[in-house]
Amino acid sequence: MKQSKPGIWGTLFYTMILLSLVVLLWMGLTTPAYASESNATLLILMYHDIVPEGGALSDYAASTTQLESDLQALIRDGWESVRLSDVIRFVYQGESLPEKSVLFVFDDGYKSIQHNVLPLLEQYNAYAVISVIGARAQGIADGCDTTGEYMDWQALKQIAASGHIELQSHSAQLHVYRTRKGLQMLPDESQRSYEAMLLADMNQMAQWSQAAGVTLLNAFAYPYGYVEPLADAILQDHGYVATMTSEPHLNLITQDPACLYRLGRLNRSGLCDTESLMNWLKKQ
Repeated sequence: MKQSKPGIWGTLFYTMILLSLVVLLWMGLTTPAYASESNATLLILMYHDIVPEGGALSDYAASTTQLESDLQALIRDGWESVRLSDVIRFVYQGESLPEKSVLFVFDDGYKSIQHNVLPLLEQYNAYAVISVIGARAQGIADGCDTTGEYMDWQALKQIAASGHIELQSHSAQLHVYRTRKGLQMLPDESQRSYEAMLLADMNQMAQWSQAAGVTLLNAFAYPYGYVEPLADAILQDHGYVATMTSEPHLNLITQDPACLYRLGRLNRSGLCDTESLMNWLKKQ
């Protein structure tokens, strides 16, 4: 039986199919990858003080050059900067999130964020969250370092207005080394006494921030990374939807709200270089 040849309309039909496949392939190669409906990978990098080039470096002080190098390397490797609020909306509202998301966290609220960090965030269209210590923003000498190198509430409010910075709690007055280290429960402390202590600190933080007109996310960074199981329950019961530790690991973000508690963060020491950071990522 003789096979019939496709007519002009058949040829056009197959041509359109071929062109559609080419377009879809091109879009897949050029469009940023977004997470599936179920999960995304979140890298949280924790910085503290950011000093100008030539400044003294330490585990808690990196340079502007190092921060910019980190931004460039992460972009080349396909990581996309997100806000903490973006991550929360992904979990609770199903909004989109890049498949490889990176969140920059700046602990304690150093003044250097205003001058050395914000310009780089704006230049690279990146975002960050500051873990605010209430006592330092308030200027209270409570055993914390109050040498004047931290932003006050007014400065925090101004920097948050940039749209590149969000704010979360790092406690009001628990970021201190006394008998209690951060939020750790004392050996002879009752559950009731501990809960009263933590609630008092949470209420104090809310009063200070509200009086200053500063909005804090319902998120909490554990001082010094010291995690207390009882604190987990108390924070959750009082509306905190995310908490952060200082454990260095990647985070799997899903549609389960439980994934937002005890988020791991890698402390970005000023004593290592960007290549070391990227090598650590490859091993995860």
